[in-house]
Amino acid sequence: MAETDHARPLAPARDHSTSDDEEALQSKQRRRRRIKVCGCVTAGFLLLLVIVIVILAFTVFKVKDPKVTTNNITLTNLDLIINQFPTPQVKLNMSMLVDMSIKNPNAASFKLGNTTTTVYYHDVAVAEARTPPGIAKARRTFGMNVTVDVMADRLASSPDLVADVVRKGEMTMNTYSVIPGRVKVLFVKKHVEVRMNCTVIVKISSRAIQDMICERKVKL
Repeated sequence: MAETDHARPLAPARDHSTSDDEEALQSKQRRRRRIKVCGCVTAGFLLLLVIVIVILAFTVFKVKDPKVTTNNITLTNLDLIINQFPTPQVKLNMSMLVDMSIKNPNAASFKLGNTTTTVYYHDVAVAEARTPPGIAKARRTFGMNVTVDVMADRLASSPDLVADVVRKGEMTMNTYSVIPGRVKVLFVKKHVEVRMNCTVIVKISSRAIQDMICERKVKL
């Protein structure tokens, strides 16, 4: 008896559409992971950059007040004439040299404006001098010398002049300097005004300044 040929089942056809969808899905997931990784790295870098900028802003680049010092005040000229008759009279010509220094502790230059130095005798202004603008470089000390010529007529009009010169032999005077300026570090700009007030005693016999006491004030 001849064998009956049975029909063999065909092998299932491969679902190409499903395979392509899976590969597309996996590719999309890989792209998303790469985007997430890149985003995390970028965010971390930006955060680190912000932290570094903040640290530098409060340390290296922090805006600091300049330190102004009056090193010395000297007499460059003192001509004195005393007349006793008929009444005591004093004629006095005087010039002073005010030696100041400005230390800039900042990481940027400190721009100085016009500096004004006024000399007072018993609360009356007897001299004034102006110094042109300048620049104190970063972390450097800027020297400033101011020559002040005292006005003889204003001194002569003071009722205390004869007593101070003839009887006491000394004069108490004040120098008052106003130093405006501006410093800019990164995006921070700061205006500063330094005021220096010095009290000096001028000895008539030695024609020199004996004592000097200075006070500094900073106005923001």
